[in-house]
Amino acid sequence: MAHVDLGSKSEIRKYLAATRTHPRSKSRHMPGWMYTSPEVFQRETERIFLKEWLVVGRVEEIPDSGDYFTFDIVDEPIVITRDKDGRLNAFSNVCRHRGAKVVDGRGSAKAFSCPYHGWTYDITGKLTQTTFTDDVDGFDFDNCRLAPIQVGDWGGWIFVNFDSNAGPLADHVVLYEERLAYFRQEDCRLSDTLIIEADVNWKLIAENFIDVYHFRTLHAGTFGLQKNPATSLPYEEDQIVIYRPGGKSLTPTGEMLLGRLPWLTEDEPSAAGHMPPNAYFTCHADNVQLWMSWPLSPSRSRIMIYTIFSEEQFARDDFEEHAEVYHDFVARILNEDLDMVTALQKTVGSRNFVPGPITNLEAGVHATVNHLLDRIFDD
Repeated sequence: MAHVDLGSKSEIRKYLAATRTHPRSKSRHMPGWMYTSPEVFQRETERIFLKEWLVVGRVEEIPDSGDYFTFDIVDEPIVITRDKDGRLNAFSNVCRHRGAKVVDGRGSAKAFSCPYHGWTYDITGKLTQTTFTDDVDGFDFDNCRLAPIQVGDWGGWIFVNFDSNAGPLADHVVLYEERLAYFRQEDCRLSDTLIIEADVNWKLIAENFIDVYHFRTLHAGTFGLQKNPATSLPYEEDQIVIYRPGGKSLTPTGEMLLGRLPWLTEDEPSAAGHMPPNAYFTCHADNVQLWMSWPLSPSRSRIMIYTIFSEEQFARDDFEEHAEVYHDFVARILNEDLDMVTALQKTVGSRNFVPGPITNLEAGVHATVNHLLDRIFDD
């Protein structure tokens, strides 16, 4: 069914009950309208992306005082900065006068001057100067700052949260601290960020990241046919983090081209894990990648893949040469995925689409979508 009345709780329950069914062996994938409905997209924006902690970059992207970068989350533009005391700041990139973006891109600055009328803000978002406002009755200069946004970091990743009443970041990352801390992502730094936009709903991408079932078929041209039994291990029921003993590197041969992360031993497994709502860590013996899907509209998304290595690997004379192999291979894998999920976007809206069963190798998908449904339809 291509459409559902979101005003009807009984109709929603009818179509989502099959996905929320436990055990997983009796459940089915989400109905097609979950990937096409503007109403669902609006709920996701309000109840997820404006409420939860979200990864927007790496701390080493803004190492020094005055460094900044901009980022858009759905239709909300933000700025992330490093102030003179070394603290992270995040605030709305919307001028308090007419709503223009006060800055674009990334760089280093002592202040931001709105390109429309010249209102100026410091690197914490505080208004410091205006033009021609002396005769404005009741103008509250001191309280006219760019709207602050919660910000924090874990593992070298920068997180933001639009909800001033949200719980602490430490609660959000506790599972990943417990299970993935041994990769010491805070001691790595960014090598590459791959950014691609595609005509596909962000959830199809997020589900694809944690879907083990498609590896041997869709990725037969890259890593799917490597002798790597770790990629065939299913997630445990209701789990979104997995250990993969003996997992190979994401290179054309599966071999580590830059050596092992110096703090890992041969006995420590590779791992992967979904971090709701839109992040997916793949942790290898030689690097870590974060795969992200950002909603732009019900049928369009931005995909971002960050690749990080240790300082010791960066120091190698052959780093650039070998790092390029990693980057190119990840791009090939993503293109295989995008060819499929963009095709899915066109067919899940068909009136003839009936969601099929969720298999054992899709247990991670089941856990991921149920976490999502609990937030979109918490009422």
